[in-house]
Amino acid sequence: MNYLLDKIKEYVNYLLYNVKNVFSLNLNEIIESEYKKAFEILDKLGIIEYIKREYKIDYKIPELEISKDNPKFFGEYSKSENKITISKKSIKRKINNELKSLGYKEIKDLKYLNISYNSIFLYPFYINDKNIRKSIVEAFIILTMFHEIWHSIDYSILNRLEEDPNIKDRDYLLIILNSFDNPELRASAFEVVMYYYYLVNNLYKDKKGYITPYPNILACRNYIEKIDILEKNEYMKRTVPYDLGFCYANIIVAAYKSSLEKNIYRIIDNIIYLDKEIAVKVIKHYRDNLDKLLYG
Repeated sequence: MNYLLDKIKEYVNYLLYNVKNVFSLNLNEIIESEYKKAFEILDKLGIIEYIKREYKIDYKIPELEISKDNPKFFGEYSKSENKITISKKSIKRKINNELKSLGYKEIKDLKYLNISYNSIFLYPFYINDKNIRKSIVEAFIILTMFHEIWHSIDYSILNRLEEDPNIKDRDYLLIILNSFDNPELRASAFEVVMYYYYLVNNLYKDKKGYITPYPNILACRNYIEKIDILEKNEYMKRTVPYDLGFCYANIIVAAYKSSLEKNIYRIIDNIIYLDKEIAVKVIKHYRDNLDKLLYG
């Protein structure tokens, strides 16, 4: 009986320690660092310069604003101000929830843990010097940075399309970018692709980071079969664009694996032309040809 009580106390203390220490992290410093890191990765791959050159856009790096109190969003891009805002209050709430869901874990060595996305899919993250709190914070912030950065890219492309009637595929791209759902789908796809590149090639150069897409693809296989039902649900349909972008990108990561960097411009071109119809088509194709994706 005493042993059980001791384990319960140990577990409670663990949770309290982790939750308490989320607030002790220097969130401003981490947010600023991940913002800088995201653009360094894009610069290393030449992605911004490639899009500026190929699509003739006048892209300006958005400013960063850190909000202390706004609980309505985790991250947000303002096209009128060309600004990415990150909410510290939302970060704290999200990380607290993740720590509670992890439960008690004894961490003897540096290793990967998976954090949930939408309670269906998984993101891997690498434990940074055995500091779970900081690792989760960094993972969520850089994911958010990549997501909001793509919104800023999309807006620059949209501006160019509206100014120049002679751009190739202009009408098609205008329809895509003015659709309500497509911007979040595209930003989610970019977010996932860049996160896996960062995790595997830039951070720890550990190919085990490519393992997580496989169970996600299995989950996406089930998800796409229910999409008609989900879109009829007023609450669930709001997350469908994000989920489709997530599933599409996990398939892309699994398909390219270690050649992701080599093919990054092709992947970027595909995201620029990505819409719901294409995403669903790709997901359904690999749903029916899963062995080819996993073992081909």
